[in-house]
Amino acid sequence: MIMATKAYKHYACCQIYYFIAKHGMGTNRLISYFKIHKNTFSKFKLKNNLENPIIIFKNGLYFNDLPNFNSPKYTIAKKLIIDYNLKNNSLASGANLISKWIYVNKGVKVSEKMIRKIRVDHPWILNNPSRKKRSVKKSESKKHNIYVREDLVEMNYSRPNIIGMDGTNFKIFLNNGKNRSKINCLISYDWEKRTIVSYSFDKSENSNSALSVFKETNNYAIEKANQKIIQSDRGSAFANELIFNYVNENDFIVHSMSKKGFKHNAPTESLNGWIKQKFYKTFGNKFENKENFYYYFKKFSNIYNNLQQIKYNFNI
Repeated sequence: MIMATKAYKHYACCQIYYFIAKHGMGTNRLISYFKIHKNTFSKFKLKNNLENPIIIFKNGLYFNDLPNFNSPKYTIAKKLIIDYNLKNNSLASGANLISKWIYVNKGVKVSEKMIRKIRVDHPWILNNPSRKKRSVKKSESKKHNIYVREDLVEMNYSRPNIIGMDGTNFKIFLNNGKNRSKINCLISYDWEKRTIVSYSFDKSENSNSALSVFKETNNYAIEKANQKIIQSDRGSAFANELIFNYVNENDFIVHSMSKKGFKHNAPTESLNGWIKQKFYKTFGNKFENKENFYYYFKKFSNIYNNLQQIKYNFNI
């Protein structure tokens, strides 16, 4: 499980520290979201001599870049590569040759992938062998990229008129618990009110279900007489001709896409987890059939939205 790895724990601690120091987000909430233990975060701060992030946020202080993660294997491999370099007078060699030399002379297996990573991270350690790079055509990737939008939101979660959109899976039991099923739900939220704007169930996250949610979100924006920014990831369900053209044809919505490899869409993902937890707690996870599940989710959505609207109106 990836969450049990040291790499994930390091990544999670960095994100938690950043969100607290930069935006003053709650520690317990972030720890719960990233699913790590409090002691893990405390040890991370102590090990890297980091200031209390709450103090940094309250005083508007600047904090340095957070440390990169290096596994014990990475550190050992780095030392072995330095040994290779010294023994061979800094001869430019490929990863395959270096890996074989280390195994023959040191009795340790170091993967070529690890060697290439160290070469990129620390170019001063190894000289690159001169090779001609092959040109690879990636027509599908380029086609996908022309529909990718800029990230207009980034880390500004308090910006008004944002609708977060993302897909999530509901794991339920049909036929009153006899058959296990997984249903994809593409859902959008009003970040400010924390209400459900629209949703669409399908077998998988795709452009058709995305278009359905976009249309209902557009109607929501028209009803509120406010232009809304729809924040999504850069997946193929959103970065395609169908969605691209629809957004261009409607003035009440603007499409923004989170940058690849980072949880800029964290409020939406957090709401996804919250909604599923509350739904299961209210109606359970066993249903007669899919239609029965859809009925109860619609009922839950109405109840949830009414409560959130009351909280928003009275600033609770």
